[in-house]
Amino acid sequence: MATSTDEIKGNDAFKKALRLLSCEGLDGAMMVVERELEENPESWEAWGAKADIHYFQGKYDKSLQCCEKSLRHNPENALAYNIKGNALYKLGRYKEAIDCYNKAIELEPLFVKAWYNKKMASELQLKKSSVKVRYMAPRDTRSRKG
Repeated sequence: MATSTDEIKGNDAFKKALRLLSCEGLDGAMMVVERELEENPESWEAWGAKADIHYFQGKYDKSLQCCEKSLRHNPENALAYNIKGNALYKLGRYKEAIDCYNKAIELEPLFVKAWYNKKMASELQLKKSSVKVRYMAPRDTRSRKG
């Protein structure tokens, strides 16, 4: 299958974004992603990259919005479900995060990061929701004669 010029250009943009990310940080990578979205607003890859950048900037609500846009254009995007799960996890919405990790795993069963993230969210959800149980020794209910 031949690769179109647009696909090559898009791949180059993402390679450049990764280089900028390592050299100039998140702002440089965001500039490349924004430029890609101006040219192709339906690029699920660019929306996913933008979601990831927002996540690393601690902008979890914006990350969620970008994940939704990415998933609107490609509902089979396991990476976007994982990023969405990460943002929800940071917002303390563990059940929703676990649902996202489950969807990522359903789409890509060997997605190790999604499995790990699901484990972490499940443990934290259990820890936060567990009821403190106080154990007492059983009483001796037999009557004492003596």
